[in-house]
Amino acid sequence: MTPTGPDGARADGGGRSTASARDVLTQVADRFREFETGPPATPEPPDGPLGWPGYDAARARARERTGEQESVVCGTGRIGAREAVLLSFEFGFLGGSLGARTGDLVETAHERARRLRLPVVTLVATGGSRMQEGMRALSQLQRVARQTALTRAAGLPQLAVVRDPTTGGGWATLAAGADIVLGLPGAQVAFAGSRVRPPDADPAAYTAEAQYAAGHLDQLVPAHELARTLAHWLTLLTAGPRHAPDGTPAPPEPAPVPHALTRGRQLGEESGPHLGGEGAEAPSPGAGPHAVGPAPVPGAPTAAPPSGAGAHTVGPAPVSGTPTTAPPSGAGTPPGTAPPPGPGVRATASPPGAEGSAGEGPPGPTGEHLAPEVRATASPPGSGPSAPDAPAGEDRPGAEPHTGEGPHAPAEGPSAAVAPGSGMAAVARARAAGRPRAAAYLDAYFDSREEINGDRCGGTDPGMRCGFGLRNGRTVAFAAQCGTPTRPAGYRTATRLLRLAARLGIPVLTLIDTPGAANGPDAEAAGAGPAIAETFAAVAESPVPITSLLIGEGGSGGALALAAPGRLWVTPDSYFSVIAPESAAAILKRDSGRVAETADALRLRPQDVVALGVARGIVPPAHHSQ
Repeated sequence: MTPTGPDGARADGGGRSTASARDVLTQVADRFREFETGPPATPEPPDGPLGWPGYDAARARARERTGEQESVVCGTGRIGAREAVLLSFEFGFLGGSLGARTGDLVETAHERARRLRLPVVTLVATGGSRMQEGMRALSQLQRVARQTALTRAAGLPQLAVVRDPTTGGGWATLAAGADIVLGLPGAQVAFAGSRVRPPDADPAAYTAEAQYAAGHLDQLVPAHELARTLAHWLTLLTAGPRHAPDGTPAPPEPAPVPHALTRGRQLGEESGPHLGGEGAEAPSPGAGPHAVGPAPVPGAPTAAPPSGAGAHTVGPAPVSGTPTTAPPSGAGTPPGTAPPPGPGVRATASPPGAEGSAGEGPPGPTGEHLAPEVRATASPPGSGPSAPDAPAGEDRPGAEPHTGEGPHAPAEGPSAAVAPGSGMAAVARARAAGRPRAAAYLDAYFDSREEINGDRCGGTDPGMRCGFGLRNGRTVAFAAQCGTPTRPAGYRTATRLLRLAARLGIPVLTLIDTPGAANGPDAEAAGAGPAIAETFAAVAESPVPITSLLIGEGGSGGALALAAPGRLWVTPDSYFSVIAPESAAAILKRDSGRVAETADALRLRPQDVVALGVARGIVPPAHHSQ
């Protein structure tokens, strides 16, 4: 008989202490009601389908020891403010293994979830398939995969918590196949169980921490934070489409357009030389990175983050509430040096016949030739007479604050007055070290949020922040570039976010800020082209509205991949270009003294992007819209 510890947990053969299925249910859910299940439809032969000697006796001992009839307990319960279908695995019952009867219970739980329109939360602790049932047990993985696929197609969110241990087919289906995967720190999480690994394998490679680092877990959550974190995730993911009187889902309203942010200076002031070198504004003192912890259970009082607060970690914290170090922003260029060529461009002589292929043309307008349409009133050709949505929270005389629910004419703000006067002035502003980045925009926009981690292909990109947030009680998904070259894993993570939001009927906000896609050999080997192609496709085919705001550098296709056609706005501190002006000058065999001329010719300023019909308008800062 397996011994039981003083805390009610059961020790497995490896010496780990695993909480029982019902202990975990009590920890995370209120009013749990177990599903009533009858006996199997087809009686099993003695000792199971293989006639495994002693199998019936082993199951009888497991029932006596745990008080459970099988390795999983299924029912409904309330987590925070949301009802959910819960599946909790009992590791004390034959190692939480999956047999034919386990498959019956999992199938029933998912069928109930689809009938009741409830999310599914699976609390996994399993060693994998039950070897005493042979291939009958292994085939349950196909059955489980089909149920999760049907639930996914029904537009219901699935969350998994990987407990200690989660290995084998349980990890490869119920856990890793969920929309959001949370892990308990220190848990053993791997496809390979502890007794079937190479003898010299590093045990640290088979942990929740390793899976998080590789982008296979979204968050590491301590046990005492689990209920609160699950409650927040369920609140975020169940704010799906409203329904029309006939019961059909109503299309979600677009996410409101954020205001432009300022920090330490007024928009319109230049900050140092054109290349953001000596004299450029430094980040605010004390604005170090901090982890964004889970929000309290809905209904409890919370403090909204201050508008424009300091930067937070790029990506969710490894353990909720633990400070981490944000990566370098990568913005700017050392004083006295010219930036390297843009993504995908060599700073060598172009081949014969290439002259003009990257934007050669007459110089564009300077500050004295500002077009009137820079007042954020221009719309793309063919967009019709309706005016673009006003920035989030904009107040107008005699009107309620705009929430993004329908078209409104923008205020006659000062955006034209603060627009940059030349191409290189626009580039300098976008590259300035003190310019607000994605973290500040996310802090100002959302009351609370959670972030996903990784592309599920072994990669992460701390320069791409993706997740879901609450704004005035409404869920908005977000994908935000942080000013660094975006890696293939970043695009794949954004694509994962876009497709999950599409399935759940949640509108999306994208914040664009990158000098371009990462262009090193590692990025090419990791599939930069296919990853960018998938992001373009996810934006193009999205059934939910996407609102895009360019907040800094718009470097070629690496930035355009996140831009929603017809729903792109720009800030006065931004530029958008087919290629960096330094790279364009190199391709055209121009010396460094003609970079500014090339920047003007590219028409990359925010007002130029509006005049060209690529963006709908320039958003003003909040204090200019009152």
